[in-house]
Amino acid sequence: MPSLNMTPGSARPIRILFIDDQREVAKTLAALLGRDAVECRFADNGEAGLARLLKEVYDLAVIDLRMPPGQWGGLWLLQELNNRGLSVDTLVLSGEAGQSETIEAMRLGALDFVVKDNASSELADQVCRVLAQGAETRSIFAAAQLPTPVALPYQRMRVPTDPETQLLASLAAAEAVMRFCALAGLAVVRANGALDQSLVSRLAGPSLGTWRDVCRALQPHVGDHALGRWMEAASGREADGVVQHRNDTFHGGGVPTVGVTQALADVSGWVDFFVLAVRSGPPIELVVAGSLDFNGITSSVELARLAGAASAVAWNRRELPAPLVKGRVYLHSKSGEYLDMWPLVLAEQTGSRGDWKVSIMDGFRKTHSAAATNDRLRYVNAAAGGRFTSTDHVLGDLA
Repeated sequence: MPSLNMTPGSARPIRILFIDDQREVAKTLAALLGRDAVECRFADNGEAGLARLLKEVYDLAVIDLRMPPGQWGGLWLLQELNNRGLSVDTLVLSGEAGQSETIEAMRLGALDFVVKDNASSELADQVCRVLAQGAETRSIFAAAQLPTPVALPYQRMRVPTDPETQLLASLAAAEAVMRFCALAGLAVVRANGALDQSLVSRLAGPSLGTWRDVCRALQPHVGDHALGRWMEAASGREADGVVQHRNDTFHGGGVPTVGVTQALADVSGWVDFFVLAVRSGPPIELVVAGSLDFNGITSSVELARLAGAASAVAWNRRELPAPLVKGRVYLHSKSGEYLDMWPLVLAEQTGSRGDWKVSIMDGFRKTHSAAATNDRLRYVNAAAGGRFTSTDHVLGDLA
């Protein structure tokens, strides 16, 4: 049987959801993949499958085309995923290769199909191929489409070739994930009321464990915002192992307790799972506002998307019901909401090509001032990775 671990060097298990109204048939098909190689779960119709895909994270959904709702519930599900902007990797079970419903499934984004009568001999190979394709797609997505404060550390994670340097780069990418999720969570909570000052006070000299803890504290308050999926992925129990490997590496003599190879598999697998959760969930983007025109009813705003390396970014104009502040960075979800990220994330255009210097807050430095609100904010340069203390922004700006 071909190997189903399609994340090179990763200890993360593969998760597959079978969506079929014939549960026993689905279990028989799942058994073809091997119990040790993959975690399989089941849903009995398209609506139940959609509910699980909205709540849970899977590497692949294997979808029977002929099931409820209606006669072709598989097509209904694929269309729903498209309508919601969810990029879930899917493989469909079909009656025959040439049937119009199979062709329509491929048009709707299914990566491939398996004729159900041939599944016993073909399913495992097809699943392996689609999983490998999905892993490559995630890598490209993370490097080019994730918000810049996360994408650039991810790009650096893919460069080293020796395990020790790979581990350090992977830990830096994990920290970038947790930091961004924590700060985005602060922006969501701030938009709905005052920040918890005891939580803010923890950001003096934060560590990887601090960012994890902030994510956990904020997650219940993020509610149904699209960021909730990010927060859950960033703060789950698997994050504890990542924090432990970081502490072992930097405070325990440079070598993780479990060894470099295992630690690297754990951390890279955790980062890959986060990317999977983000790509298969509601889309979120980071944008910076430019020039603004107001016609008395709506605002026409130029927006530059800060994704990947934020290089040669073109301005795009959008009509919005409320104005944005020029030069500020916003977190935008498909719901239409623009959350002000100032001064948590800063962006400065450099040169004439539309390149951007993006900086993300990394805590604050206590000063000798009597007012704690005058403590200076610290930042990480997303491109260079270096830290610096701001001369312009203070803790009081977070309110």
